[in-house]
Amino acid sequence: MGSGSLGSELIMRMMLAMALLLVWGSFSLAQEHLHLTTTTAIERAMAHNESVLIAGSQRRGARHRLREARADGLPSLDANFNYTRNWLLPTFIFADQIVKIGSDNNLTGALTLRQPLYTGGRVRGGLRRARHEAASSKQGQRLIQQQIAAQVEVAIYDHLLAAEILEVNRIALARARSNLQQVSALHRVGQASEFDLTRARVQVSTAGADSGARASQFEVAEMALKDLIGVSLGQQIVLDAQFRQRTSLPTHDLQGLIETAQKRRPELRQWRELINAQRGAMSVAQAGGRPNLDLVANGQMQFQDDAIADATDSDQWRRSWFTGVVLSIPLFDGRRAHAQTAQTKQQIRQLKLEQVRTVRTIERQVRQALLDLREARGRLRARQGSVGQAQKGLQDAETRYRTGSGRQLEVLDAQLTLVEAETESARAYRDQAAALVGLELAVGTVAEQGNGDSRSRSADTEP
Repeated sequence: MGSGSLGSELIMRMMLAMALLLVWGSFSLAQEHLHLTTTTAIERAMAHNESVLIAGSQRRGARHRLREARADGLPSLDANFNYTRNWLLPTFIFADQIVKIGSDNNLTGALTLRQPLYTGGRVRGGLRRARHEAASSKQGQRLIQQQIAAQVEVAIYDHLLAAEILEVNRIALARARSNLQQVSALHRVGQASEFDLTRARVQVSTAGADSGARASQFEVAEMALKDLIGVSLGQQIVLDAQFRQRTSLPTHDLQGLIETAQKRRPELRQWRELINAQRGAMSVAQAGGRPNLDLVANGQMQFQDDAIADATDSDQWRRSWFTGVVLSIPLFDGRRAHAQTAQTKQQIRQLKLEQVRTVRTIERQVRQALLDLREARGRLRARQGSVGQAQKGLQDAETRYRTGSGRQLEVLDAQLTLVEAETESARAYRDQAAALVGLELAVGTVAEQGNGDSRSRSADTEP
């Protein structure tokens, strides 16, 4: 084999090794960063957020109480076994013989079956209360999920806004440094004053300080998002999301939105379930003053003998069983049942008042959310085109300054105007996206609209 072949083989091996290193490096980088969309971020929050987990735990507890309430109306079967050893039994003398009263060893085994026949409404009321409490906890969990989903989505928009403002300030810093270089060059040839040079240096210092402050704000926004979705603060994340501008809700129909909210808001459903649960509790309280009737069946085996070894002989055991009914009639309970019933009625009246207040609150929230959305859309329309105008203004100012027909102050003002326009434009997109989330939260459909994660910045034609 020639030296050329050996050289080619060596080069191929080196290229293969480099390719493998690049692939491994890419894999390691992918392992270090967590890529998130709006949907996956909300999913992570549903799985890891503490408030969501607590709500889930409360719902599971309510389901356990429902199973307990169902068990109250089912038959119960108890088994018991006892053994006693008598070390000193009473005796007496009969016909010149000592006679013991009782046996040294006593063994008893019994099975008892009890079936409630009539409980005065206690079982039925308890089951009703538990069923509606379970339904209420479901709505409570849904409410928390909606609130956390809305918070996550708004936190994503805050993160996007902080990133865009940070980038705007970085570009402004680079532009200020470029301007300083131009002014320095003009100053060397006598076409720029010392004052112009000083102002250019001050602009670089100011832009650098602003960029540092924006970097801190970006870190704060990122930590807030990580905290919501249950991600370690040291975990690197990459967001694949954009400011959205649309919702499937009819933003032109206020009354329709209010009616939808009254049907979909978890709080209203929760109040209805709590009222029904208290009605079940009232049945339980009223049952405290009513008779109870139970069917009882008992089977028993008993062994009594001085010799414990005889217990293995089945003939030594006495067997008995019985069935019957047990009627319990409360005669006087200190008016406890009456007091509990009155207390429950008062709780029902209070819940109904809370329900009415919630209805009014929800209507006000829908109206306010719609106003916020319209205001945000108005600000966005006002900001659209301002960035292009500011860019053109900066270009004109720079051209006039280079040609000697303009002043450096005009360039500085134009740069600040562009930074402000870009910042306010990004903020307007964020505010509109947050207002859309606020409206969906007010109506009770947040995270149910199916907006997806690819959201363009095209103008929204909805009023």
